[in-house]
Amino acid sequence: MHKVGIALSGGGTRGVVHIGVLQALEENGILPTIVSGTSAGSIVGAMYAHGYSPAEILAIASERSLIWMFSLRLPNKGFVRHRFLRKMLERYIPENTFEELKKPLFVAIANLNSGKAEIMNTGPLHDVIVASSSIPVLYEPIRIGDQWYADGGLLMNLPVSPIRDAARYIIAVNLIPRKVLRSDEVNTIAGVAARTFNLAAINTIEPELKYCDVIIEPAAIYQYSRFNFTKIREMYEIGYQEALKMIPQIRQELERRSISSLSVVARETPTYLG
Repeated sequence: MHKVGIALSGGGTRGVVHIGVLQALEENGILPTIVSGTSAGSIVGAMYAHGYSPAEILAIASERSLIWMFSLRLPNKGFVRHRFLRKMLERYIPENTFEELKKPLFVAIANLNSGKAEIMNTGPLHDVIVASSSIPVLYEPIRIGDQWYADGGLLMNLPVSPIRDAARYIIAVNLIPRKVLRSDEVNTIAGVAARTFNLAAINTIEPELKYCDVIIEPAAIYQYSRFNFTKIREMYEIGYQEALKMIPQIRQELERRSISSLSVVARETPTYLG
């Protein structure tokens, strides 16, 4: 049984927030040892499970090869392929199986054939990460075996339940706004499209909330589009600061439950991080 687990939601380039959250946790000696994720959360989760520090993931995320796939590029000749993401995975996570990761990783993907969510934690890794990040319509679905898969956010955008029985305390990070919007936010084509996508994701998030022990939802991130790849440092800082606010509550709950999850030596904070 793991002491602390973390579930990372999808959210496009907002996924950089996850890195800031992980940095804040590690600075305070709270080191999740089991990870779950969807879409962008699966990418960050895979890198963390591989063994990269949050600072190293941030450096990689700042490269175009990682975040370019989440830019809004409408296809004009069929589906867009995942060349950037595959190149990044092959370069930074050369081990192509879940079993070779240093931490257990659970990834949500949507089975287009059955219409059901599936959770993968064994076998080939890269295809699953790519499938979980395959934004519908923009990116080609991924074939695994004899089934076709797409973005896990379609059916399980915040996969908490898959690791509930494996961790005593679970931190969930949600990047999809669960709030009432102003009229001017939903009276344009772009606004309606974004809201429609978010509402679909919210419906998959709500059932998962009962499985987590604490949820981190930085309201400040909602001003950034899920397709914005020019504000990486700002989004990282939002996640970092929001997690810092939650540290006292997390510590208190861990102590109350007699869960000794605090690391004796947390990773040193690089001087260039905010």
